[in-house]
Formats: sequence, structure tokens, C-alpha cells
Amino acid sequence: MKKHLIPIVITIVVIISLAGGSIFLYLKNKDSQNIKKQERVTETLNVKKSDPLSFNGISKSKKTQSITLNQALGENLYLEKQDGEAVSQGELIATYYHLKDYNTFLDKQSKVRQKNNEIDNVKADVQNNSMKIANLTNEVIQLNKEISKMRDDAPNKVYAQFDGVLTVLTSTGNDGMKPLAEISSNESSVVISVSEYDLSHLYQGQEVKLVPGDSGTKVKGTITSIANRPDNTNSKISTYTTQIKPEIELKNGSHVQVIVPLKEIKIPNSAVKKEDKKFYVYKANGSKNMKKGIQGFKKDNYFVVTKGLKNDESIVKNYKDAD
Repeated sequence: MKKHLIPIVITIVVIISLAGGSIFLYLKNKDSQNIKKQERVTETLNVKKSDPLSFNGISKSKKTQSITLNQALGENLYLEKQDGEAVSQGELIATYYHLKDYNTFLDKQSKVRQKNNEIDNVKADVQNNSMKIANLTNEVIQLNKEISKMRDDAPNKVYAQFDGVLTVLTSTGNDGMKPLAEISSNESSVVISVSEYDLSHLYQGQEVKLVPGDSGTKVKGTITSIANRPDNTNSKISTYTTQIKPEIELKNGSHVQVIVPLKEIKIPNSAVKKEDKKFYVYKANGSKNMKKGIQGFKKDNYFVVTKGLKNDESIVKNYKDAD
């Protein structure tokens, strides 16, 4: 009887040993998986806003008005203002004259200058030349009246469309081909060219920062217009003219660096979980991860967050490690 019990006892011991070993291996494997899972959860990242875009621009007058001879209105165009002179909206800038009237007009102006020179020459002895000065002055007054009447009677004139400064472009521009002069508005605008790849980041009314090259001081600016059509059609990359209104008037022709801050946040696609057409991330909060809804879209190999995350918030790099 004892001989039969020995094999049975041995079999039971073996079974118990095997079962115990299996349980030990299972618990050990489970502990290992938990450790690995905990290690994966610790892989987090702090989200950052995208770096700002930067463009090179130039300050120009927002509006310009060219004064060009139109011979259908008269053979000659006389500028009423001097180079660099300030003009006001609605002010007379130039007058058209037919050839005969133009020569008469110039002759009268020449006589005015001669009479004024004579007056200056005899003013040294006012007492003895008082009568001569009075006669010359009356002649100047009469000539100026005739000049004013000729100007008033001229059928065609050019008026300033806005406040600005007149620039005489050429002294021989009465050929109708090139402008005689140009009015530049007092209101300036910074002009930049934006590539098709950066265009989606800009919008009308957007606030930007301007850094004029002559001062280096940052100035606020607002995007006022973005061209609907590209400037170039033959290039591999299309560019679009964009105008920016500076907070203060900038010197015409000055070079300006334009900085466009970006509010978007880019995170790896692996950090984003999609459920029921909604996007989520896991915010890292010590040993506990919090699921949070976000808004945005996938772009290339990353996800652009437009709403739901703030700068420097910590999230789990791979959402599978937080599930």
C-alpha cells in the first residue's frame, strides 16, 4: 500500500510546483507590464506655440496720384505747386492751357518777376522812389489779376485727391508719356510679399509687429489687405502682395521687418486620440492623466491645435501609453 502512495504523492508535488511556478511567472510578467506601462506614461512633452513668421517689407505711401499730360485737355500742363510742397485734398495742382494761352500765361508771370525785381532794387531809397514803387506795385497787382483770370477761365484742371506731398518727377514731362509729378499721401503702408505656403497664417485685421530699419523700435501694425491674385504666375512659388497699416507713420521708402506671431500649437500625431470625430489628448498630471478635448487639424506629420491647449501645458506624447 505504501508503495502505491509514493508515486501519487510525487505527482501531486509536481503539479503543485508547476502551478506555483505558473502563478509566479504570471504575476512577475504582470508586474513587468505595469512597470513598462508606468515608464511609458512618464514620456511627456510641454507644448509650445509656433515660432513667428518674419517678412521683409518696405514703407510706401498708401495712395499715389500721378499728374500726366493729356493733350486732349490741352497742349501744356502747368504745375501750380513746387517740388516737395505739401498739398491738401481738393487743392489745385495743375492747369491745362492751349499753346497760345500758355505762352501768354508764362509771359505775364515773367513780367511779374521783373516788376518785383525792380521794386526790390528801388526800395533802398523809398522816399525818392515812393511813386515808382507804387506804380510798379499796381502793375504787379494787375498782372496777378490777369493771371488768376486765365487760371480761372482754363477749362481743365487737376486737383489733389488727398492730403500729401508733391514730387516733381521730370522737367521735360510734357510729352504725355511720363508723369510730370506725383502726389504721395501722408498715410503710409508697409508692403510685403507672402508666399502661398504662409498665406493661410495671415488674415485681414490681424495684428503684427513692425521693426523699421532706421530705428529698430517695434511698432504695432494691422493687416489691411491681402491680394486675391498672385504677383507672379511664372515662378514655382506664388507670392501675394499684403499691405499693413502701421500704428504711427513711417518714413517713405524705409525698410521694415514684419513679424507675424502665430497662436497655433503643433504636437505629434501620436499624442492625439480620435473618438467619434472628435480629438483628444491626455494632460500629464503626476501619476494621473486627464483626457481633454481639443480642436485642430492634421498637417503633414504633426497636428495643429487651434483650441484646447495653452503654451507650456504638459501632455502625454503617445496617447496609447495613457489609456
